[in-house]
Amino acid sequence: MTKEEFLKVDDEAKIEHLLTLDINDEKELLAFLKTKEKTTFFKISGKLKSRKSNLKSEKVSHAILDVNSVVLIDPKKIDDNPYQPRFPLEQHKLEELAASLKKGLLQPIVINQSSEETFEVIAGHSRRDATIFNKEAKIKCIIYSKLSINAPEYKSMMLRNAVVENIHRNDLDPIETAISFRNALDEGLYKNQAELASAIDKQKIYVTKILSILKLCENVLNDLRLNKSIKDVQALYYIQKINDIKIQEIKYFELVDRKINRDDIVNYVQSLSIDSSTAKKQNKIIKISNNKVTLNSDFSKLSKDKKIELEKELEEVIKKYC
Repeated sequence: MTKEEFLKVDDEAKIEHLLTLDINDEKELLAFLKTKEKTTFFKISGKLKSRKSNLKSEKVSHAILDVNSVVLIDPKKIDDNPYQPRFPLEQHKLEELAASLKKGLLQPIVINQSSEETFEVIAGHSRRDATIFNKEAKIKCIIYSKLSINAPEYKSMMLRNAVVENIHRNDLDPIETAISFRNALDEGLYKNQAELASAIDKQKIYVTKILSILKLCENVLNDLRLNKSIKDVQALYYIQKINDIKIQEIKYFELVDRKINRDDIVNYVQSLSIDSSTAKKQNKIIKISNNKVTLNSDFSKLSKDKKIELEKELEEVIKKYC
């Protein structure tokens, strides 16, 4: 996000963007914040001051966000966001991340402090898991909010951040993102897909395609949950359009094995649509064109009496409209 784009988004989006930046140097952060227009909630001192935002018409006072003040917490004491769908990270990816963190955690994870000794992850679940894997006693954290789990705003805040975290992840996980979207809509955090799309600065078709992933057959969904094999939203969107479950699975696993690519799937689905449209035209029983009525049906099996009965009924129908 450029400085110009930064100025145009709302306060919530500004906060979310700053939390995704890997910035440890105060001068670098201040250089990013210094713009011609004065923001409504920043005081140029290296700190993001307390703010208020309207979540479901309720005023929510969040904790002070101090980018220079990082707290150290036992990672085992930090729970998952209860509204963030999380599937186990593949072992080799967990080990890779854990190895990279041994060189030093550059970006603290972001948490909510719901009580004196209780915390939940807002952003950084995988880094928390990798730190536990490394048997580290502490992990660097920024306390984003201090909302009790019984606070009326807690659920809305955690749901919203579940959506935001999924969108901003470098390794977008389509099924986790789809579930977070569905949860947010089901809980009424957003009225509809259009409002959700606007909140995350995406087009409505993007939200529609992400949600369509949940229509995939169970075997495909299980593979997405366990193996996280495919992250191509466009390809998954077209695969779920295949009504035949067996063919849907075949095409999906062919994509996983790289026997076909996204374009092959798109072309296949489009060919199904063309065939279906042609079949409907061919199977049309009655066609009216050039002031003539054409019947496309086989009457050979009708008895003589039935044919006479049909003729009379057709005559009555024609008289009604002519």
